[in-house]
Amino acid sequence: MTPALQVAGLHKAFGPTKIIRGVDLAVARNERHAVIGPNGAGKSTLFHLISGRLSADAGQILLHGQDISGLSPHAIFNRGLARSFQVTSLFPRLSVFENLRAAAMRTHGCGHAFWRRLEGFAPLRHRAEEVLVLLGLERRRNVLAGALAYADQRALEIGVTIAGGAETILLDEPTAGMSRAETERAVTLIRRVSEGRTLVMIEHDLGVVFGLANTISVLAEGRVIASGPPDAVRGDPAVRTAYLGAAAEALA
Repeated sequence: MTPALQVAGLHKAFGPTKIIRGVDLAVARNERHAVIGPNGAGKSTLFHLISGRLSADAGQILLHGQDISGLSPHAIFNRGLARSFQVTSLFPRLSVFENLRAAAMRTHGCGHAFWRRLEGFAPLRHRAEEVLVLLGLERRRNVLAGALAYADQRALEIGVTIAGGAETILLDEPTAGMSRAETERAVTLIRRVSEGRTLVMIEHDLGVVFGLANTISVLAEGRVIASGPPDAVRGDPAVRTAYLGAAAEALA
């Protein structure tokens, strides 16, 4: 079966500094795939390349077998791939519901038609309501996004990612900065929203990674040094070498 997402021979340098050095990666449809690695390994740069925020120097990126290399983030989103960021990118002065409705606009052919009266556009309202319930944020529907607690902002960001109907979602450190209780709720939410979708995530909390991912790829110095089921990756000597220190203990 054609992978949902495939990266082949990807390279990216900034001046003389090579960040991505020939990355090959295949993500199966409806898989939860985690990309892990030490700081500076190139994980965020890889996400920038896949989502179109950066252009690769060489290599190819395929989404459901179609080449998306060099396309704009807008064009890639329209092909069915959406991404969240380490720092929330919500509209802070819009309500929770309004953020979700805005995210759903492209799916329903609205584009940037802000002159239209959206309150009466039933498909948008229904889609926003569906995601609101999925997130468990019904009671906060009228709260401004900028006034939400941090964990709820992260939940809303995930909701914005899926509200547009994306089949493939990239989550960049979705539990960063959360308490243990908040992390547990976030993991439950991610598991729920990723049903029937392909999920690729960057995550430093290895407990989250091994609890969620079907497949783990390890990036170190701009290369994938291991990729496979969690148990196989956990026991890989090259992975342990890359995770010297406290993180190595989590792999034990």
